[in-house]
Amino acid sequence: MTDTLPDMGRRKILMLLGSLPLAGRTGSAWATAVEAPIDVATMLVAGPDGGNLDRWGRVVQPALAQGLPPAAILRLTTVGAADGVTGANQFLARGEPDGRTVMLAPGDAAISWLVGDPRAQYDVGQWVPVMAAVAPATLIARAGAFSPNRPIRLAATGPASTDLPAILGIDLMGARAVLVPPRSPEAQIASFERGEVDAIFLRGHQVVEHSMALLPAGGVPMFSLGARDETGKPIRCQFLPDVPTLAEAHAANRGPIGGPLYDAWLAASVASQLEFMLVLPHLTLAAAVALWRRAGAEAMASPDVQAEALPLGVRVIGGAEASATGAAIASGQAARRDLRRWLESRFNWRPA
Repeated sequence: MTDTLPDMGRRKILMLLGSLPLAGRTGSAWATAVEAPIDVATMLVAGPDGGNLDRWGRVVQPALAQGLPPAAILRLTTVGAADGVTGANQFLARGEPDGRTVMLAPGDAAISWLVGDPRAQYDVGQWVPVMAAVAPATLIARAGAFSPNRPIRLAATGPASTDLPAILGIDLMGARAVLVPPRSPEAQIASFERGEVDAIFLRGHQVVEHSMALLPAGGVPMFSLGARDETGKPIRCQFLPDVPTLAEAHAANRGPIGGPLYDAWLAASVASQLEFMLVLPHLTLAAAVALWRRAGAEAMASPDVQAEALPLGVRVIGGAEASATGAAIASGQAARRDLRRWLESRFNWRPA
């Protein structure tokens, strides 16, 4: 993430957020809380120095540390490339379930696991979520583009990337995505205006603003990746309340949708929207989980974290909602099996 706020704009946001209710750490509160014996902890950032995840880590770290016991030290360590696979593998190898190690992982790492990338030796279903940041995402296409078996030129990195839910969603709607090289959002908007692409998948930062820019050129929001409530039920994205989910769009045009491949789409859609997920290792002690989730609740409400997230259209979540998000990505074996079969039959894509 390279977006920065002007000093004046940031100060205004911090002033507006100054009244946010913080779960303040007081001596009496900690005296009654169940604390894990944490003195020094490590937040492993699954990405390189200077990358998007590293920047989030440097915002989240001090906010998270405020929710830990007063004497605790929280260190930040960056590991691996931007896709998060190397970092997640190291987390599996070195993350003891004692509460002293947490990981900040990108959505790319979850996508790699879903598609069966052999480099991904971890199991996302075993991660214990503490908090997460999710960004909106939507597919914009020309009116009438979704015709049976019609090719739709879509700017995308590839089927086994964070563009996966857009590509699979087009197929589930009965059309066929033809992939063209991706460009910056501004360049893609220009390509759409010139008729060089038929659809654009917008995800990440300033999605609402970029969506509005496509409307004069004939762009129509086909579906969004939606969101999840605290029970894990798919709902409309709060940033795109007028855009139907894939299930709603499919029901209106082709009838109800379901089955393992749709379940795989749901899992990929959640993973694709992740700016980050902060997780503990499998089987982490209950007291440590409670401590970190308390710290996560403080961090997500901190003015610095919110001042970073709000201008980008990113929502920071914790508690039951973060847990439901992690569970949605985990999907099931049938969903992952059908997803990998679809990737092979549709794109001749196989894990390297």
